Amino acid sequence: MAYGTTLQRLAYYYLPALFKDVMTTIFGMRRRRQRYGPAFRESLDFLRRSERWTNGQLLGYQAEQTDAFVRRAMKNSPYYRSREEYAAWKPGGDLRVLPVLTKDAVRIHMDDLYADGHLSMHAHWLQTSGTTGKGLRFPISARCYQREYAFRAMHYSWSGVSLQDRDRIAIAAGHPVAYPQRQRSPFWSHDWANNWVFFSSYHLTGRNLPAYVRELERFSPKLLGGYPSSVYLLALAYREHGRGTLRLKGIFTGSETLMPHQRSTIEEAFGVKVFNWYGNAEMCANIVECEKGELHLKLEHSHVEVLDDSGAPSPPGETGRLVCTGFGNDAFPLIRYDVGDRVKLARDQSSRCGRGGVILESIEGRMEDYIFTPDGRMVGRLDHLFKDGHRVIEAQLYQESVAELLIKIVRAPGYSKADEEAILEEARRRLGPAIAIRFEYCDTIWRSDTGKMRFIVSSVDQREAIRDAIDTGIY
Repeated sequence: MAYGTTLQRLAYYYLPALFKDVMTTIFGMRRRRQRYGPAFRESLDFLRRSERWTNGQLLGYQAEQTDAFVRRAMKNSPYYRSREEYAAWKPGGDLRVLPVLTKDAVRIHMDDLYADGHLSMHAHWLQTSGTTGKGLRFPISARCYQREYAFRAMHYSWSGVSLQDRDRIAIAAGHPVAYPQRQRSPFWSHDWANNWVFFSSYHLTGRNLPAYVRELERFSPKLLGGYPSSVYLLALAYREHGRGTLRLKGIFTGSETLMPHQRSTIEEAFGVKVFNWYGNAEMCANIVECEKGELHLKLEHSHVEVLDDSGAPSPPGETGRLVCTGFGNDAFPLIRYDVGDRVKLARDQSSRCGRGGVILESIEGRMEDYIFTPDGRMVGRLDHLFKDGHRVIEAQLYQESVAELLIKIVRAPGYSKADEEAILEEARRRLGPAIAIRFEYCDTIWRSDTGKMRFIVSSVDQREAIRDAIDTGIY
């Protein structure tokens, strides 16, 4: 994959396609060993046994796991160990007596939140910018990492697709697999260790989309997954250029809000159901859609509260914010963590598919637009620009016309011209050379009445621009 230093990325970009596939496969072999170990198998076995548990059984299991997790956190994490409000909590007690942990508090107290001995847990280090552009970097234990893939494998199995059996999977989710200035295919790379193909989300122009369709049909995956914005464009292209040979079993979307028009277009074009998914890099919530179209908040994954603006539990039919205690990650324990996203609870909490869990009507967070470029690119997720931006407090992308992108940044101490150049380089990698990019520095960034900050704000007519790009290939 095209990660690592600038030199390593350039070396990858200029390799012939076969050698790119070799590098991607080596990367995939390493990831396969990390993902599918003993904790993965143990967790997946448990999920198969508990799939039809009642809510009473699930809540009993959740309470046991939450109590044990909070006790370990108070023993092993300096942050919880040093605060009286946590010391007063007793096992079996109501978590709501504990304070809500905000992202700002996590950022300030990052080092104290690390558990003692977190490095001995063979931790993976992850970083996220979130929808607000505020980055957090934290460890995930190897056990938690494998457990998360067990939940993913279980979800995929609902469509008849197996991760363990290496069923063919195509992904379009922001992987930088092609040089941004590249004008001809391939705009993808193969991981033969896992039997996956990664499509670039940054070259989805009207001119390039027929090549994407040809490769999609040639690879013939059982599952197509990725950002809704990218999968939607593939659906439009397949409807226009496809031969109807794909035999997908399911389409899985996540990381962005899935719009109703995107869902209907994707399902109509590919003739298969969309299974929507919600998770976060902190791995403290898991929401999955079943074959009946119900969104299940998984009780066996974590302890999640849905709270209104006053901090009280939201009733069925109402919207609230997610406050999460993810009991899988002992390396960086988060207790009552406000992830910044909102959901709406379903009025009817009876499950049609027979599985347990809290039923949601919708996931309200992560509403993002596309950024359009003069050479016809349509890029729907760009939080990657700030994943290495340690001196950026928050950021927003603002577009009034196809010709220009404005990057608004609230600077952290130490921000320099080198940071701006690094962000500009990342933007060019994904958006190419045709669009003008300028920076604006400010003290704060506007938020809505609900407290959310849109990461991408655009005045461009999204639906019309997409139609124009698909119909003509240019603007």
